Amino acid sequence: MNITKYELAKMTWKEAEYIFKQDKVFLIPLGSMEEHGPQSVLGDYMAAEEAAKETAKRSGAIMVPIIPFGYSEYFRDYPGTISFSPRTMYRVIEDIFECLMEHGAKKFLIVNGHGGNMPIIEMFGRDLRREKGIMIGKFDLWQVLSPQMKEELYGENASRCMGHGGEPVTSVMKYLRPDDIRMDLVDEMDRVYKWQDFELANIGKTNIAGMEASIYFNIKDATNQGCLADPRYGNAEIGKKIFERMVEVGCEFVKRMENSEMKI
Repeated sequence: MNITKYELAKMTWKEAEYIFKQDKVFLIPLGSMEEHGPQSVLGDYMAAEEAAKETAKRSGAIMVPIIPFGYSEYFRDYPGTISFSPRTMYRVIEDIFECLMEHGAKKFLIVNGHGGNMPIIEMFGRDLRREKGIMIGKFDLWQVLSPQMKEELYGENASRCMGHGGEPVTSVMKYLRPDDIRMDLVDEMDRVYKWQDFELANIGKTNIAGMEASIYFNIKDATNQGCLADPRYGNAEIGKKIFERMVEVGCEFVKRMENSEMKI
């Protein structure tokens, strides 16, 4: 059977039946629905969706429909945020994998677009290894930039603009969803760096006696407008370069999985 489709949702069940008998890598994109500063869209899952789609198109992998919600508890102060509980997030991932495995899928790559999902994905991945002997892959879209690439893209402004509500999300969304970006809504930076007697280093992070420690701050504790970094340094051209880097990483990951059994 000749099948050129690479999105599972667009296949007929007969086409899917054939695909599941091939040694394909299945891409499972995960994202979130949360604030990214006053200028950017709530649905950052769209970046994971587009990156997974383009990776599947170029690599021959199969894209499973996006899970648009993630674990976004620390953004719930902002209207429009929709968060799974960790238990729900785990069960959703578990149920999707169970269905795919029932039909014969053996190789899985999670394309993750939200940092809050990371510990839940790892927990699931380790459980799956122990229970089924299957090794899954995962890469994080917003971690694909090397220090050298950050320097090339942002120069001396990298330290000012890299972070939640700033880069690289703003530039990527300027590239993917330019008509939805509202830079006119950005106010002067209002980030604070102290909460009571603690340094507010990042979401949930402080420093004690020279070492990183945790207090579970919400982002609202650090900024009212939702920007931990300045969003005014990016553009769509930078966003395109970052998106291409995401797809490059995805395609390389798929290639290595194709050359591996992914079972223990």
